[in-house]
Amino acid sequence: MNDNRPSESDKPACAGPLTNLTRRRFLASAGASAVSVTLLKSTLVDAAEANSRIDFGLVGCGARGTWIAGLFAKHGGYNVAAVADYFPDKAEAAGEKLGVPAARRFTGLSGCRKLLESKLEAVAIISPPYFHPEQAAAAVEAGKHVYLAKPVGVDVPGCQSIARSGRKATGKKQVFLVDFQTRATPAYQEVVKRVQAGEIGPIKSAEATYMCDLYFAAMDAEFRKSRRDADARLRAWAVDRVLSGDIITEQNIHALDVATWFLDAEPLKAVGTGGRARDFQGDCWDHFAVIFTYPNNVIVSFSSK
Repeated sequence: MNDNRPSESDKPACAGPLTNLTRRRFLASAGASAVSVTLLKSTLVDAAEANSRIDFGLVGCGARGTWIAGLFAKHGGYNVAAVADYFPDKAEAAGEKLGVPAARRFTGLSGCRKLLESKLEAVAIISPPYFHPEQAAAAVEAGKHVYLAKPVGVDVPGCQSIARSGRKATGKKQVFLVDFQTRATPAYQEVVKRVQAGEIGPIKSAEATYMCDLYFAAMDAEFRKSRRDADARLRAWAVDRVLSGDIITEQNIHALDVATWFLDAEPLKAVGTGGRARDFQGDCWDHFAVIFTYPNNVIVSFSSK
């Protein structure tokens, strides 16, 4: 579920992994690192090659979810076999665009469960972040490969749940990939390799920023006209702190993830502030200033607005 305007992360940068991912590599990869093809039974790999397409389902039929599913379909190695969304109009629109049979367009509170019960090999979970931990865990339990939108969760228990799901998927030799698209960009990969090799010397401090216009303006506009009930909150999830984790989690996480990637470490503590200056609906903030402390007393100064 998303607004009708693709977000910053809807740029073609994340098309890279899909265009380069073969069926053999998809089925032979698991968790955060690739698993060698030799770890799979040869009969499974041979069968995978014989059946040239992976049947996968889309959970979350907003603008980004439908766009991501379209990239899978365009790749040619995937068959969009089912879609699920709480809202019938979203599922129907995505189903029509992606050519999914009406009987495999699942809606309502049980939509995701019904999709996972159907005959699929993989799922792309592009729903509001609040639901990611539960849906990812259910997908892994159902034996599906998982392509999960960022952010992985909106709180500590949710993130811990995702970590458990990732480990479980790896143990079952299932793919569990989080869509941090920047990490799949060759230019970034090359720079990170050089920085971590010490070519600019030891890092003593770093700066991360995220400056942009008002994201999810369409959601804001629709929410203003609504009754502000539960359904309206869900449609406007990106301006709702509970459902999105706030802007620092839903969007700014890109910059924070890149900083963590460059430093090859996790922050030990953080202190910061923020607030809201602009007139928009919901309860999310629109500016943040945070100091993160990393190992070896490396300080990362983060700001967004």
